[in-house]
Formats: sequence, C-alpha cells, structure tokens
Amino acid sequence: VGREAHPHHVMDRPHWHPQDRYVTVLQGTWYAGTGTTFDVARAVPMPAGSFMLHPAGAPHWDGSATAEPVVVQINGEGPATTTQVDPAQPMWVEVSR
Repeated sequence: VGREAHPHHVMDRPHWHPQDRYVTVLQGTWYAGTGTTFDVARAVPMPAGSFMLHPAGAPHWDGSATAEPVVVQINGEGPATTTQVDPAQPMWVEVSR
C-alpha cells in the first residue's frame, strides 16, 4: 500500500506494471489516461473519492496536471515494477492544464 502526496504539475509518461494496481484519489484531482500515447489534453480528471484499476500489462499514464495538492493511495501486489513504453523518454514530464 502506498499513500503519497504527488508533486504539482507532474505526470508520468506511458508505462505499465506486471500486476494489477488500484488507485484511490484521497485529495485533489488526479489526471489519468490509457494507451501508449501521452496527451495531457486527453487526461481524464478524477476528483477525490475516485477509484481506478490499472490492469496488469495495460499501458497508462497519470499524475497531477495542476497546482492543486493531490494525494493518492495505490494498492497492489509486490514486488512492484514499472516498465516504460518508451524508455528513451524521461519518465516524468512537467505539464499545465
């Protein structure tokens, strides 16, 4: 179980995990998208109380696209790893929405 305050204006690029991961938004608005193409304009806003499943092996990207404080809880089986869709790109990208 991980509970973290996420940095403002930071999202991760498309990646996947080998096990299911369950994300609950505890505070603020979390932005998420699925697939191998990152596009902050297509990110779905998830307000506090939202729940999302990242299925094992499914590419996705998410993070905080604004200056609003965001806290998420991520549950899953470990050990956890993250595989980037394009390892030539930096994992994190600064965004503004």
